[in-house]
Amino acid sequence: MTTALIPTAAVGGTSTIARMARTVGALVAVAFLFSGFSTWAFNTRAIPLPPLAFMLVVLGCAGAAVLLEPTSLGSARIKAWSAASACLAMLAFLWSSGSELALQEAQTRTLSAMLLVAFSILMADASTRTITRRAIAASTLLTVAINVWEITHPMTFSMALGRSASFYVNPNIAGAALVSGLLLALPIVPARARELFVLVVGGGVFLTLSRGALLCFAVVLVVLLASRQLRVKRLSLLTGGGLLLVASALGAMTASGELSYLSGGAERFVKQRLGIGSREELSADVSASSRSQLAMHALDLFGERPLTGFGTGATVEWNEPESTHNIYVRHVAEYGVLGAMLMPILLLIAWPRHAQHASRVYHGGAQVFVIFVALWGVFSHNVADDAFVLLGLALITVIPDRHDPELAP
Repeated sequence: MTTALIPTAAVGGTSTIARMARTVGALVAVAFLFSGFSTWAFNTRAIPLPPLAFMLVVLGCAGAAVLLEPTSLGSARIKAWSAASACLAMLAFLWSSGSELALQEAQTRTLSAMLLVAFSILMADASTRTITRRAIAASTLLTVAINVWEITHPMTFSMALGRSASFYVNPNIAGAALVSGLLLALPIVPARARELFVLVVGGGVFLTLSRGALLCFAVVLVVLLASRQLRVKRLSLLTGGGLLLVASALGAMTASGELSYLSGGAERFVKQRLGIGSREELSADVSASSRSQLAMHALDLFGERPLTGFGTGATVEWNEPESTHNIYVRHVAEYGVLGAMLMPILLLIAWPRHAQHASRVYHGGAQVFVIFVALWGVFSHNVADDAFVLLGLALITVIPDRHDPELAP
């Protein structure tokens, strides 16, 4: 009888170690990658380790989990898409310029695909998913707090005066990460506090003055309200009270000189971002028009080579100041017709199905997250490389088991 129990005990011990590996990998992913801290800390020399070091830790933890518990491997569809994405990036490199920059792009996209698989493996355990969501909630609230702090300490983190960005440095990325964190953490926020959580995160998004992120937040808010995941009356009351509180605080800071930097160019810049300046001021804001031109240029490239595109990295090393700011046109310009299917297939794979039997709050949140990713792809060509998107996709594509808190009652 004792002999018969040995394999069971060994398997139980192995599962425990595998769960620990998943938990460590998930916490490292949130604390250093999802939060943007690793990039900021390395660039400012706060820590000597580059982001790649933390990515390798995550990959190592996922590998350990596979070896210790090979029955829990996450979403097979995510693995198939990741393999196709990496293969397409490397294949398109063959007809690219072959430059060092093109090779770096191919490597980055391959690493992103590997991270998506690793995240999927880590999220195969229900308890790890719960811990991950809690860590994301903490990271999101910390980002909001830093954004608020940056109001009186401009450009401590942000690259743009008058716009907060926390560890992400880029206000646009910070805004999108906050929307992502909102959706991924919302299911574990107590029902009575969800409206307050949404309002607080929305304030953090507003401080980034990212029009793309603000549009995504607005769409997400409408969908959450329409699906009755938020209470309209409670949200309205909290919004009114919050606006009065913010107005009082801003008035006090203005009177005390805390916001003196807004009296110069920052005030005009903020008006341009929000579209409330004069006609002359608004005409000076060329961000939207330049993005349209970049997208049109990418479509022109696709028109020249619709079958194969111009190869990996073509929209990074072209003679334009920036890349496309749109992942859909980037893919068709670089990969051709195959690139046109890449993101739609990912979104279709990630869309939650009723067969998963997830509870309404998890299932609805997952659907809204896919909508957010689809919309954010219009504003960012890095959406398939951002950790806050990849980790979210891994979270929402796992099928709950009978012990899972995500399972519908």
